[in-house]
Formats: sequence, C-alpha cells, structure tokens
Amino acid sequence: MRFDKKGFFFVLTIVFVAMFVCSCSVMPHKYESGKQIKDSAARKVQPGVTTKAEIIEWFGVPTAIAKKGEKVSLPMEMAHYGAGCEGPRQDTSSETFFSMFSSKHKITDSHRIYYYAYTKSEGSMLGILFFNTMSSKTQTDKLLVLINEDTGIVEDYLLDRGK
Repeated sequence: MRFDKKGFFFVLTIVFVAMFVCSCSVMPHKYESGKQIKDSAARKVQPGVTTKAEIIEWFGVPTAIAKKGEKVSLPMEMAHYGAGCEGPRQDTSSETFFSMFSSKHKITDSHRIYYYAYTKSEGSMLGILFFNTMSSKTQTDKLLVLINEDTGIVEDYLLDRGK
C-alpha cells in the first residue's frame, strides 16, 4: 500500500480548519441592574419642596436607605451575575453617603439618604483557539436623596451620571 502525501495533507488541512472553526466563539453580553433614573423625574426634585412620597413615586423603592452611624448593604455591581440574579452584597459605612452632604447640611439622626443605582453593561467576548479577548462598557447612574424623616421633605440630592 502506497502512502498518498497529497491526500494526507488534504485531510490534515480539513481537520485543522474544522478544529479552528469549532474553537471560535463570540459571546455578546448585556446586563441591567436597578431601575433607570430618568432625567424628567430628576428635574422634578426640588429641595425644601419635594416629599419622600414623591421620591418613591417617581423613582420606586430605593436600592438602599442610609441611616447615620449604620452600615448600608449595597449590591456589588458585577455584570457576570446576569439580569434577575441576586449577586453578593457589600456593607458600606453610611458616613460615605452623608459626607457628600455634610458641608451644606447639619446631619441629624432624623436624616436618611435614599440611594438609587442603575447599572447597564454591554460587551462581547471573542475566543479563538488559545486566544481570548473581552471588551465591555459599564455605566452606573446614582441618585442620592437627603430626606428629613421628621418632616418627610427632601433637603438635597445628588445625581451622578457615571460614564
């Protein structure tokens, strides 16, 4: 039996091409967490006028509520948990939030900060044999509303459109 080099290299080429094609993958991902913070609602917030009830009506249940001297449990914003999945939470000092308002306001035990966060992440991953690359863009918008629980009135707010 005679060895056919041409046929052997043809079969070998087909095998390598098949392995290469089968090892390629492109995986897009999209992730959203929280409720969108709409500009139209944010423009309605008026310190000294807007009530806690209106904040909840416009923005929904807050991601977290900070009380002076207590820890706040916040979700870790990680895109790989996927929509609808509860990821781990991280405890953070409430002073982190109150420090943003303390230069303009005398913070008392009656104050709370209603914290809203919306995260959107989009990207893709490409894998070819032993080479992998991933790109993604993540944006987190945050709204912090300082409310006096005794009066039920908004005293101040900060809106951060993360880029």
